[in-house]
Amino acid sequence: MKQTALHQKHLQKKAKMTDFQGWQVPLQFSEIQDEYHAVRTSVGLFDVGYLGRIEVSGPGATELLQKVLTRNMSKIAEGTAHYSLICNEAGGILDDILIFHLPAGGTSGRRYLLTTNAANTEKTAAWLRKHAADTVQVVDSTQTFAQFALQGPKSLSVLEKLAGPHFKKIKRGTIRRTLTVQDATLMVSRTGYSGEHGYEFFVPADRAGAVWESILTAGSDKGILPCGLACRDILRIESAYPLYGNDIDETRTPFDTGLTEFVDFQKEFIGREALLKAKSARQTLTGFVLLDKGVPKSGGSIFSESRDIGVVTSGCQSPHCRTGIGLGYVLTRYAQAGQEIEIEVRDKEITAKIVDLPFYRKK
Repeated sequence: MKQTALHQKHLQKKAKMTDFQGWQVPLQFSEIQDEYHAVRTSVGLFDVGYLGRIEVSGPGATELLQKVLTRNMSKIAEGTAHYSLICNEAGGILDDILIFHLPAGGTSGRRYLLTTNAANTEKTAAWLRKHAADTVQVVDSTQTFAQFALQGPKSLSVLEKLAGPHFKKIKRGTIRRTLTVQDATLMVSRTGYSGEHGYEFFVPADRAGAVWESILTAGSDKGILPCGLACRDILRIESAYPLYGNDIDETRTPFDTGLTEFVDFQKEFIGREALLKAKSARQTLTGFVLLDKGVPKSGGSIFSESRDIGVVTSGCQSPHCRTGIGLGYVLTRYAQAGQEIEIEVRDKEITAKIVDLPFYRKK
């Protein structure tokens, strides 16, 4: 089982640990509801070191990513971060990633950093190497750097306190490499997986513990809490962010998942021809809310008038909606908001309603 750079620190803090996609990670540090409300109303700090970090550089790096990613690389400017998909030849999603276009830093050619899902790092690195020219370097830097996510409406205040009064604000979808904390030079980006204002820190692994403590200290007067995977899962479901391995896998296409906005069909990429032939989805990833008590679980069946029409892929008890909510695939003709369905929860069928996504929008 893999461990993040902060593993021993989490054990010392008596965090409840869990196994996630081959990693041992904190499930929770305190009460899940407290961690959730910290992110929604103040600020929370996550150790997301289990995400893969793959560096792609050298002459031909841009051409490689243009071939394997669904986004058009000509539109990804230096210093920006973008969400993209990697498809196989059949149009199935191999991974969904964030791509950071880094400053060249004296190297020949352009430099990029891809953050992958925890379970997909080796697979994605192998796929990149398979299609790379000899001039392209594909380096798995997952163990070289730690990665933290600072999320919540007060995250900017914490960052400003950490960086000093002269730190310029970071626009959403951009990155910066000018922050020094505890003698470590950090790359800071502004994206997020919680639906709130937030930042990511890429930290040299040997300085991870010191930087983590510095962030917590900087946020102590804002009510900052370290947060675990359970809280993160609720936040991302409320924001309707799909999770690879639950809501996305190689059997699903961008049409199925509703992610075609991240696919540029005007350029060539692996899987494009198969997707153009498919053009539509038989099943569609949809959101629903329960109309009675219960918590939907991954794998539960979805019914309409006793007919099996799909499957639950993610579910939780939503503090925002004050009921059980979930994501799941249903036959496309049933995927309209307002459609009443039934969800299998612990061998019972609970009435639910399909709703527009996301469940939560930042005010």
